[in-house]
Amino acid sequence: MTAPAAALFGVGISGPSLTAEERRLLERDPPGAVLLFRRNVESVEGVQALARELEALPGNPLVCVDMEGGPVDRFREILGFSASFRDAARTGLAREAGGLAGETCRLLGVRVDLAPVVDRMLPGASERVLAGRCAAADPAEIIAAATAFLDGLHAAGAGGCVKHFPGLGRADLDTHQALPFLPDDPDEESRDLAPFAATMDSAGAVMISHAAGLDGLPATLSPAKATALLRGSLGFRGAAFSDDLEMSALDALGELPDRAAEALRAGCDLLLVCSRIEEYAACVRQVENTVPAERRLEAAARLAAYARRLPREPERPVRAPAALRDAIRELRDRVAEAPRA
Repeated sequence: MTAPAAALFGVGISGPSLTAEERRLLERDPPGAVLLFRRNVESVEGVQALARELEALPGNPLVCVDMEGGPVDRFREILGFSASFRDAARTGLAREAGGLAGETCRLLGVRVDLAPVVDRMLPGASERVLAGRCAAADPAEIIAAATAFLDGLHAAGAGGCVKHFPGLGRADLDTHQALPFLPDDPDEESRDLAPFAATMDSAGAVMISHAAGLDGLPATLSPAKATALLRGSLGFRGAAFSDDLEMSALDALGELPDRAAEALRAGCDLLLVCSRIEEYAACVRQVENTVPAERRLEAAARLAAYARRLPREPERPVRAPAALRDAIRELRDRVAEAPRA
C-alpha cells in the first residue's frame, strides 16, 4: 500500500474560481488541502461557491485560510477588519476573537484556520517582523491567549493550527524575504517552545517555520527540528504543516520540488505550495519518486487523523453575513475600549 503523494500537499489557486487548467491539475493530482488568500476573495457568496467547488474535487480537500485577525485577515474586504490577535490577547478577548474567526470560517465554507500564532513577541525581532500577530512576550500569557482562541475557534466549528514552530520570536528577519538564524540559547529556546508544548495537542496541528538553527537548515527541512525536537522531545503526535515552501528563506536550498521532498523527509506532513501551482505536478512527482512509501504513509495517516478530529458542527448557529460583520466590528470596538488585561 502506498499513499498518494498529492494528498500530502496544500496548494493555492490564482483567483476567485478555478481555472480550467487548475481544475485539470487538481483532478489529476488531488491535494489534501487548498488554501485561500485575498486574491480568491470577492464576495461572501463567491467564497462560499469556491469552497463548495473545492470540496467537490476528488479527495475532498480541506479548505484552509490564515485568519489570525489584524494584519493577517483574508476576509477583511467582505466582512470588515477584525481585531488583531495581539490586541484581543492583551484585553482578555482572545476567546471571542477565536470564536469570530471560526464563525467566519464556517460561514464561508472553510474547515481550518491556520491560527493562532504562538511565537513570542520580542523587541528588535518578532515585535517588528510579526507586528500585531504575537500575543505577548511571556510564554504563560501566550498559552492563555492561544488556548482561549482555540477554544473559541473549535466551539464555532473550525479547526486550528499553532505556528511557527520552533518559534519565530527571536528571528530578526522575515522568512518571506530571507533566512533567519536563531541563536543557540537553551534557556531562550525553552521559552520559545513552551507555548507549543502547551497548545499543540489541543490544536492537533503545528506549522513548522523556516527559521534555521545550529545545523544551518530551516526547521522545515531539518529532521533535528521537524522530527527529533517536535516528535521526540515534545512528544507531538498530530499533523505538522510546512510553512509556504515558496518563501525566499528557502531560495538557496534547491528548486521547489526538491524542497517539498526534503520537507517531507524532514518531518512535515502537509507541504504548502501557495502560489506556484504550475510547479505543483513536478513537486508531486518528486515526492513520489524520492520519498520512501513508509514516510508518505506516516504523513497521510497523521493528516487523516487531523481531519477526523475537526469539529463537525458549531455549538450555535452561524449568523448571517450582516450580523457577523456587526459582531466583528463590535469586538474591534471592545478591544479598542477595553482596559489592558
